[in-house]
Amino acid sequence: MSVWRPVTDNLSGYLFSLSDSLRLAEAQNPDMLVSVHRGTMVLASDYSGQHKEASHEAYSFLITTDEALIRWLPSLSEFRGQWLPDGRRISFKKLNEPVRWRALPAFLETVSELEGNLITILVDKRVGSFMSGGPEATVEAFPDCFDARIKKGTIEKMFRLASFVALILAGFRHQKQVSNWISDHDEALDSHDKREKFARLATYLTFGLTGWRQAADHLFATTESHMAPYWSEDVAAVADLAAGAYCQLSGYLPAFVGRETWRMRLNPSSIENRRASAIGNWLAESRGSLKHALLRLEQDSEGEVRASAQAFVGR
Repeated sequence: MSVWRPVTDNLSGYLFSLSDSLRLAEAQNPDMLVSVHRGTMVLASDYSGQHKEASHEAYSFLITTDEALIRWLPSLSEFRGQWLPDGRRISFKKLNEPVRWRALPAFLETVSELEGNLITILVDKRVGSFMSGGPEATVEAFPDCFDARIKKGTIEKMFRLASFVALILAGFRHQKQVSNWISDHDEALDSHDKREKFARLATYLTFGLTGWRQAADHLFATTESHMAPYWSEDVAAVADLAAGAYCQLSGYLPAFVGRETWRMRLNPSSIENRRASAIGNWLAESRGSLKHALLRLEQDSEGEVRASAQAFVGR
């Protein structure tokens, strides 16, 4: 039985395409995802590629449960005590710092023990607005979700992030399951008012994708919130590493090859960024409890936006 619950409304645009791509990938690889239905769902997310020089944006989500976290936290404490007792955070941008770089293999090995799914959505920056008509149409459709003075770029970012949160919840959560989401503290969520309006927007989109009417609570906080648990930054760091690595790997990984399903060999020696190479090797070689998948939205040579789903598979 498949873990991923695909979106069925083909009028859902890019979300339908991304969802259907993962449906096809899981059908070919039945063990690529793990169920997260037992207990409270816990999501942690981080993002990369927002700077002007980047060709892609990455939105990464770690999806697990409170029960899985309880089993895993002793391993995290052991890692912290041995490798980073001073409390410094693992992050993709700071991996060139010697202490963090030395700790990375042990951190990734520890993360492999956490039962859950690591899903990253990589979006070509040539892809236009997720709403037909652009940010103006988004505000018109959801007038109670945006402040009158908000920038167009922030509108699009909030709409994309809310769309991806809705997609993840629709695909992995069931209606009566409580979920908690911990996000990096970024532009889309940097004020109380934005967070309140974002929550409303994500709710609209989630109910639209799922058809839920009496869903259990979905709560969220940022990593800077005083309410965030002590382990939140380490769990969000997993998403941060994946997002940063996939942005660096965007030019090396296939987008689509003209067939419904495919398998390709990647030459690790061609990857110049050692941080991305280390994380890519971990994804390919890991045999632990954490599963992973990459979803891509890419513009082809004809200018059409197409979706694909893929995962590293070791030899």
